[in-house]
Amino acid sequence: MVVSMWTAHYVRYGPNLYYEECAGAAIIPAVTFSPNYKKIFTTESITMTCDGGSTIGGGPNYIWYKDYSPVFYGKSYTIQGARTSDSGSYQCQTSTGEISDPAKLDVSDAWVILQTPLYVYEGDQINITCHHRPGYSGGRTRFYKDNRVLRDWTYYAEYYIGNVNGTTAGTYRCEKEIIERYIYYYDAVSVSVEGKSRISYIRIIWQLTARVTST
Repeated sequence: MVVSMWTAHYVRYGPNLYYEECAGAAIIPAVTFSPNYKKIFTTESITMTCDGGSTIGGGPNYIWYKDYSPVFYGKSYTIQGARTSDSGSYQCQTSTGEISDPAKLDVSDAWVILQTPLYVYEGDQINITCHHRPGYSGGRTRFYKDNRVLRDWTYYAEYYIGNVNGTTAGTYRCEKEIIERYIYYYDAVSVSVEGKSRISYIRIIWQLTARVTST
């Protein structure tokens, strides 16, 4: 979960909003993925972005870590043509020392992967995707949760979950036909549900505090 740390500040409501007291707020950054999947195939690409960060000293610079070793400097880090060796835990850190929670990326060379969002929060609407290896043709797909069929065989590779809540958590599995091989492959993933998302909240606060420190 993303946590915000603050110096003392007040927000006054009235005809105008005043944010002067927000200057100097320290905001723990959070990692986001685009596309928003924590598992991808080899050869595919993904961009990681560091959202938020302290406004002390005029704004953050960013360092990216993979498994606690520095790998990149900048707000966004793109992996192109991913390899299995790119799997690992990624964190971003600002120049003032705030560091994100680890975000785990899994790069697979299997035939089928079940893709879920990096974070799943209460109230979200999400799609989980039964994705087959690039360069091949996918056939029918079936989805399970906790060994019970959610949706029987169809040609739709996505399963929609609306209004996520605590009961959404569990182990999801999909089976999919690879037409060229005449075989069904499967993948499974555990989904946990966290409290309401603070990513958008962090973005708003970052914009406000950045505006204050620039004036």
